[in-house]
Formats: sequence, structure tokens, C-alpha cells
Amino acid sequence: MAEPRYSFEELIQSDVFTFYVGEEKKEFSVHSKAIAATSRHFHALVNNGMTQSLMRTVEYPDMDSGDFARFVEYAYRQDYTVPPWIQEDEPSIEHLERNDLVPKSPPSPPPPAEPEQWREAQTEEIVPVDTFSGDWGSPAAGMKKKKAKKARAPFSLRADFDERNYLTQREPKTLLLAEFEPQPNTSPDQDFTPVFLAHARMYTFACMRLIDPLKRLALHKLHRTFLCFQAYERRVGDVVELAKYAYQQGEDRKDDGTIEPLRKLVVDFMVREVSTFADHKAFTSLLHEGGEFVVDFWRLAYKEHIF
Repeated sequence: MAEPRYSFEELIQSDVFTFYVGEEKKEFSVHSKAIAATSRHFHALVNNGMTQSLMRTVEYPDMDSGDFARFVEYAYRQDYTVPPWIQEDEPSIEHLERNDLVPKSPPSPPPPAEPEQWREAQTEEIVPVDTFSGDWGSPAAGMKKKKAKKARAPFSLRADFDERNYLTQREPKTLLLAEFEPQPNTSPDQDFTPVFLAHARMYTFACMRLIDPLKRLALHKLHRTFLCFQAYERRVGDVVELAKYAYQQGEDRKDDGTIEPLRKLVVDFMVREVSTFADHKAFTSLLHEGGEFVVDFWRLAYKEHIF
């Protein structure tokens, strides 16, 4: 069943529903219809007539307030931002030796072309005439010049109109959308653990509250982050922490062998980068812990003829 939809006017004119999140009971007051529109679960929470619905309040003591703030951001904007990566205190020797691998900022694109202005070119048409017409005061003596306007280029207004752009590259919407995009790491001393776990916790929250679009979005954003993530040996631990979370929180493998989507995404990435992970202490420690991760990893590695 599809999630209920509201106009923006209905959303911002709805009453406020208050959430108390975490052990500190941090207060979040949110338009009730913004929350109700995210899933049938929250629609029922807001409208089912039970105690929480009537009191317009609920407590989530086991949830991190930062994660809930991301959910509220999603409720209003249909996307969410993640916490920044952590800069470790001292750069590694590997970083100092590989500065040439740090991507340089791409050059700024050229500004949009100015609209083409109307141009009217003057041409001269030479008209031969008789050398003498019998009238010394006539301008017809010699050669007579006749000016004619050149016709305007066809469709120049149409082209100018179609290509016109009123926005700059620094518009608020452009900057906002850029904040939602995954960012790459550029050196080994950038800890991406908080970035990975933010996506994973959003996925888990969406699973628990039946928010299918948010589940897909969290997987999409984590996948995009992996695509631009340089798997430095020093950063293996970041992915291992993500794997631990996925295998502690996610559903176990089904009888037909199907792996839960978050677990599959993480295992696929680790097998893809197995040359970096294989001998790392954090990874071998994870293997020694056993459990479903080991089976999932080795099955995929064998299937891909890694070993």
C-alpha cells in the first residue's frame, strides 16, 4: 500500500508531533503530516487514536538523536545528509609518501555564455552609373554607394530563448543538493566509520518502521559512497566496523541462501577489495569471530574465483 501524500500547504499547516529521542530525551517537534507521509507505520502512529496519537508524543530512548535528525531531514526533504568523516590526529607515512594520489580539485566550469546580441551589419552595394548625367550638382557623378541592411540571422531569438539561464552555480538549491552527494576520501587518515554507520543505521531504522523508500535510499547512498571510496589499507577497519554492525543488526540468511541487502552490499565490497583486506588484522579478527559473515564472504569469494 502506498504511503499517504499531502500537499506542502497541508503539511506545514498540520499540528506538531513531538519525539523524545535518546537517553537525554532530546526533543524533536515535527509537523505530524510530514511524519505520517513517510510510511504506513508513522501514519498509524500519528492517527490511530491510541495514547501516543492522542498525546501527540512518543519516546525513542534507544535511538541516537543524530540519526533521528537525519530521518526528520528525510521527512521534509526526501534525502538526508551524513556526519563528516573524522580527521585522524597524525598523517600516516603512507599519506606523506602518496600525496601525488590525492585528487586535485576539478577546474571550475566556464560561466554560461552571454546571450547573443542582435547585430545589424551594414553592407555597401556598388551601383555603376554614367560618368556624367549632364547635372554637375548631382551625386550621381562617379560611383554611387547604396547602403542595405543585412537580414538578421534566422532563429537567433529562438536559440537565445531556448538556451537562456537565470541561475548561477551557487544557488541555494544547487548547494543543498550537493550536500546530499557522497564525498570521496582523499587520504588514508580520513576515518569514514561515521559516514558508513550513518547510512547503515538509516537503513535499519527504515526496516523497523517499514519505510521502503528510505531503505532503498540508504543502500543507494552507501553504494555510491563505496564507489568513490579509496580502500587504503589504513581504512580497512572502517569497513570492518560497518560489517560488524550489519551482521549484528540485520536479518539472518534465509533458507534459500538469500542475504539481507545491507549485508550483501558490504560483503560484495569486501570481496571486491579483497587484495587490501586479506592480511589486515581487523579483517582476520572478524573472520576469527565466525558467524554468518564468514560463510557469506567465503561463498562469494569462491564463486568469484578469488582463491
